[in-house]
Amino acid sequence: MTRVVVRISELSLGTGVSIATIKYYQREGLLPAGVATALRQADYGDAHVHRVRLIRTLREVGGLEIERVRRVIEAIEADDVSRHE
Repeated sequence: MTRVVVRISELSLGTGVSIATIKYYQREGLLPAGVATALRQADYGDAHVHRVRLIRTLREVGGLEIERVRRVIEAIEADDVSRHE
């Protein structure tokens, strides 16, 4: 499987989410930081692309507020919570 590594500008273009919104998702703890490559530069991979798309879908299609998005993501990542809870 090919691993995609992009800068935040490319992550923004590829997901249709603004850079400001991506940074907001990071501040809110919904999206992990990229891998730092310089003082003010980072790389983002496949997991970031998928997470931004998930957040965008939950917000736009599901109509969820940020706190509910956070709860969904926590449930997805938790090993001790069943998917339908």
